[in-house]
Amino acid sequence: MFEEAVTGLPADAGRFIPQKRPFVFVTSLEECSEKHAVTFFDVSSDCILSAGNVLREGGLVEFMAQSCAAYAGYRDLLAGKTEPEIGVLGALSAAEFYFLPETGSRLTCNIEVIGDFDGMLLFYAKVFSGDRLVCEGRLTTSGLHENMKI
Repeated sequence: MFEEAVTGLPADAGRFIPQKRPFVFVTSLEECSEKHAVTFFDVSSDCILSAGNVLREGGLVEFMAQSCAAYAGYRDLLAGKTEPEIGVLGALSAAEFYFLPETGSRLTCNIEVIGDFDGMLLFYAKVFSGDRLVCEGRLTTSGLHENMKI
């Protein structure tokens, strides 16, 4: 399933996630396979989760979460869905933040799918600025079921 569509990457990640500007924290989906994805985020100076010329922890978490959403949205596209599903970040655990990157930086998020339990996905994410590790952690995401309200 993945192999035949990977040739379309890199791609604007906005088409794979439900978030809209100004709350988009992933610029492009660069790679995507069955268990791995790589995204970029160009941190603009007007980013709503930056302060004092740095992207704050909440922005880094949102970048990791939206990177996971881009993976799920790409997978959904390959399965024939026309719109990305709305999902939720269920948990962030074992998170470590090493430094806050400056606005103007290009960040890379590498995610690994470490579990899929009937639509609830478990990821391990690492964010880099150049070759420096910015943060890392485990994220659990889930799509919303029809009877759930947001």
